[in-house]
Amino acid sequence: MDEDYIKTLSEEEKIIFLKLFCVLIKSDNEIDEDEISFLKMISAKYGVPETTIVQIIKSANMIDYNIEAAKITNRLHALELLKELCFLANVDNSLHENELDIIISICRSMKIEDEKLILINRFVLDSLILYKAGRIILEKENG
Repeated sequence: MDEDYIKTLSEEEKIIFLKLFCVLIKSDNEIDEDEISFLKMISAKYGVPETTIVQIIKSANMIDYNIEAAKITNRLHALELLKELCFLANVDNSLHENELDIIISICRSMKIEDEKLILINRFVLDSLILYKAGRIILEKENG
């Protein structure tokens, strides 16, 4: 994961990113262990305490993700957010229709082209395939 963008996020943007991650995680009504691990990892990298994450998760149903996403006006930050959302949606090896709908809606709220979202998701999927192949090659996991 390229983490240089994190240094350029404001505190407000970090919270918005985390809110949108939580909305996405709760959208399929299945909270996967990999999704929780992702949240813990990303909140630590953002320097946000786990107690804040717990509060965000509890209020995720009340978050208007389109309004939150529209607050991300820096295009590079918006693209990084989409990359992270695509990664999170695909981390459990299944992209649910609700997750896809939310990501598309967030994309449009940030005025990012649908074609760009398709490219970002393809990049994420390719990265996940390469990561898994590397783990198999290095005998860290069975095929």
